[in-house]
Amino acid sequence: MKLRPLRQELKYVVHHDVRDALMARWQRHLMPAPFTDAYARTPILSQYYDSPLLAFYEEKLDGIEVRNKVRLRVYGHDYNAGQTAFLEIKHRRGDKVRKYRQLVRDFGPEQLDPANWQFDDPSMRSAFLTLRERYRLRASAQVYYQREAWEGAVDPDVRITWDSCLLALHPGEPLSRQLLFDPRRRMMAETLAVLEIKATRGLPPWVHEGVVAAELRQQTVPKYVTAVEVLAMHQTAASGIYA
Repeated sequence: MKLRPLRQELKYVVHHDVRDALMARWQRHLMPAPFTDAYARTPILSQYYDSPLLAFYEEKLDGIEVRNKVRLRVYGHDYNAGQTAFLEIKHRRGDKVRKYRQLVRDFGPEQLDPANWQFDDPSMRSAFLTLRERYRLRASAQVYYQREAWEGAVDPDVRITWDSCLLALHPGEPLSRQLLFDPRRRMMAETLAVLEIKATRGLPPWVHEGVVAAELRQQTVPKYVTAVEVLAMHQTAASGIYA
């Protein structure tokens, strides 16, 4: 099991011009993160899981202090066999987040079904299967986006990501060129990006100074919640059709 330490997460929605100015300021402190290309970029496709009545979605809306998200993530455009795939739980307590992460060995599309999840580590098995049984987890919304991911060259606990081109997909729906250009599936304007700053030992001065200089105010596009609403899945769940 890979259990990441509790970390602080700060999120902002910024215009691309602000992104360019901040990266000009921060670039010398950063290096590309794993699973990215030479320009620190990667596509990300995530299948989220929720209860039949979307309990995780409702807990986020209700501002529940302690809550979870469960997803299967690939660094690509599809779920073809052989992809690098991870099962993840994001456990949030206030503004602190702990991630449980399991590499899916010999990944194949059948492992998108929670009934087929397998774990070598007992602690990981307990964490995932407890949520699977308690919430009767099943595939919910998918989220696709382009990520630019950096890590601190001297401060390795610092991670800075820029997410753009956010799209919502129904469970099992393949990503297509038509969907990439469908404005009805967009989760935010094309001129904007979501900036996430994550750190386990507090923000180093160079990060803080950039945030202050750009006059950033915390704001975000909650990816799973927004995807559910773009797809109107909350209305279907509320009708009791899938209960």
